[in-house]
Amino acid sequence: MLFPGGCQMPKPTGLTATQRAAFFLALRAACIEQGHDTSEARDEYRKRVMREECGREHLAELSRTADFDACMRRFAVDAGDFEAASRFAVANESRKAALIRICCAQVLQLKGCKAGTAEAADYLSGVVEQSRIPCGRDLLDSTFWLDCNPAHLVTLFQILDTHRRRLLRRLVSGEGVRPFLQFDPSVSYTLRPSGGVSLAYGQFKFEDVPIRVDVRRIAIVDVRQRARRRGRPPA
Repeated sequence: MLFPGGCQMPKPTGLTATQRAAFFLALRAACIEQGHDTSEARDEYRKRVMREECGREHLAELSRTADFDACMRRFAVDAGDFEAASRFAVANESRKAALIRICCAQVLQLKGCKAGTAEAADYLSGVVEQSRIPCGRDLLDSTFWLDCNPAHLVTLFQILDTHRRRLLRRLVSGEGVRPFLQFDPSVSYTLRPSGGVSLAYGQFKFEDVPIRVDVRRIAIVDVRQRARRRGRPPA
C-alpha cells in the first residue's frame, strides 16, 4: 500500500525488461569502479548487494519498486555516480509526489477550476495550507514548491484525497457512491452541464497543475553517509 487509507498499489515481483536492462548497466558500472573484473566476482558482488540492500537471493524475487530502487542506489554509490544515487534514494517519494499531482488535478476537475489559472493556484493554495507543510510560490512560474519528508507526503495526500472525496460526494449521491470514492490515478472527472460528474478511465494525462514536490534534497545526506561508510569521499 502506497498511502495508508488511500491508494492500493500492486507490488509485482520480477523486474520489467526495461528495469533489467538498467539494472545490469548499473551493475556493470559499479563492477568496473570496484575492480570486479571476472564473471565470478561480478556475480558474487551482485548477490551481495541484493542480500544487503533488500534481503533477496534471486533476481526474480526483486520487486519493481523498493527492491529495484535499493539495488540501483547501491550500484550508483559504488560507481561514484551520486547524481543517480540521489534520484534512486527518493524514487518512492517521487512516485508519491506524482500521485499527489494527479490528486490535485482531480480536485480541480471536480471543482470546475481550469488548471494553469490563477483561480486554480489560489484554490489549491487554500487546500495545501491546511496540511501546515512548509510551502511557497516560485517567483518565476507561481507554482508551489514543497520540500517534504515522507511523512509530510502522506499527510498531504490524505488531505487532498479527503477533499476529493468530499467534492465527489456532493456530485454523486445515493447508495452507489462508495465505489467511486476510492482514489484511482487513472481516473479523470468531467462535470456535466446538467449536473453530476462523468468518469473516464485510462492513462491519466497530466494537466498544468500548479504544484510540484521537491524531494531530492532529503536524499543527499543518506547518499553521502553511505559513501563514507564504504570509504569513498562523496562528490
